Amino acid sequence: MNRVSITVCAFFLFALTIMSACKKDDVPQLYKYKVAMLAEGNTFNDLSFLQDCKLGLENAKEEFDLEVEYNISTSTNDYQERINSYCNLNYDLVIAIGYMWNDAVANAATAYPDTEFIIVDTELSQTKNNVVSIVFDVDEVAFPIGFLSAWWADTQGDGDAKIGYVGAMAIPQIRQFAEPFGAGALHYNQQYGRNVGVVGGYVGDFFNPNAGKHMSDSLISLGADVIFGLGSETGNGALLKAKELGKVCIGVDVDQYYSFPEVADKLLSSAMKKLDNAIYTVVGSFVDKTFEGGTVYNGKLENEGVDFAPFHDYDDLVADSIKTKLEEIKSGIIQGEISTGW
Repeated sequence: MNRVSITVCAFFLFALTIMSACKKDDVPQLYKYKVAMLAEGNTFNDLSFLQDCKLGLENAKEEFDLEVEYNISTSTNDYQERINSYCNLNYDLVIAIGYMWNDAVANAATAYPDTEFIIVDTELSQTKNNVVSIVFDVDEVAFPIGFLSAWWADTQGDGDAKIGYVGAMAIPQIRQFAEPFGAGALHYNQQYGRNVGVVGGYVGDFFNPNAGKHMSDSLISLGADVIFGLGSETGNGALLKAKELGKVCIGVDVDQYYSFPEVADKLLSSAMKKLDNAIYTVVGSFVDKTFEGGTVYNGKLENEGVDFAPFHDYDDLVADSIKTKLEEIKSGIIQGEISTGW
């Protein structure tokens, strides 16, 4: 072996020794973080909640050069097994979507202290120093959406105005939309001396668009002029039926004018929680070492973590006085002067 070969080999061995001796945190340019996103459902491309979660991680993947894996299943009895499998594969960050992952995340956080976790749309029941919870004050946007919907129904001139909601499941994450939606309608009635009614119910399933259509049909037969679809594929079914029957509707989680073009021309607005922004922000904190385990990231009106979408095709039809009133309501909620009823 000549002197050049010996020198090259020696340098290569030295580099390997240095890399093996360093922690991944010390050599971020040589280490690609591995991130897994886990969810319950049929597809991440559900046109609302899960799709926006995926978008947030995709944006982080591109920005921070991450290795990303997506895992989705309709099974409800293997949360722990699924989350543990990624920890055993030495994934650096595991993101679990939904309240149903609470126990599995809490257990894994204890069993795998060197792994970081994010749980989305619920606050972990136990404080763990390697878990960040992401939650949203969606009542702050559902309330003005209820006000807007009541105004629209009241303008239809049938003398018995109603608005309706179709909820996937009667869990806090859905009820926090539905109940303030009704409270917003009550606020409208009190402000204008009207009597717009609220009808609605829960299907019991996130992934049943036909059941969503059936309930939407029932509510419209009861006189609902606006349908608020709440909950993934089930909510999407409710919106489709509203369009079919010529009624306006309200999207959820994202601006469904863009994500669900089949119903765009009947969407009055959407109640958005900025899942993509939240996930991107918290994943970014993991990459830059400012990840604050044991804390809660809270999206609300004040930090633009929730908001209602533009009125799009209906912008010219929404009265300027109502637009002004909606901004006053948002300000009142932020200032603590208006209660959303949640």
